[in-house]
Amino acid sequence: MSTSVLLYNFSDGERLGKIRRYLNKEHISICMVTAPEFLHPLGYLFHMNGFDRNPVFNFGQNFTDEMMVLKDFSGKQMDDFLGFFPKENLPPVKLKAILTPVTVHWNSIQLHDELTKEHQMMHKK
Repeated sequence: MSTSVLLYNFSDGERLGKIRRYLNKEHISICMVTAPEFLHPLGYLFHMNGFDRNPVFNFGQNFTDEMMVLKDFSGKQMDDFLGFFPKENLPPVKLKAILTPVTVHWNSIQLHDELTKEHQMMHKK
């Protein structure tokens, strides 16, 4: 098992630097995912066996929200990582997920859309 994280759209260099330093210190692999890769299955982005890249070129199916996907984090690792944000006075990442047997087959657009729906439902007023 290799603990790793996919990061999307982290444009604030200082914020990203703090996150990278934390993840590197904890020996957690980081993959920065860019828009041309949004249609590949998450399993492929995590370099898992049995997953191939999507041959379709991504023409405009993009999003700009920060998003992260965690793979093989223990409960303690997840608590520590999520607790790192308030300790460092960093805003939390609104769209976050743990890789599951279902989502491993999804692409980033599918996951983003589902997380956005869930986030909106949880924060309805």
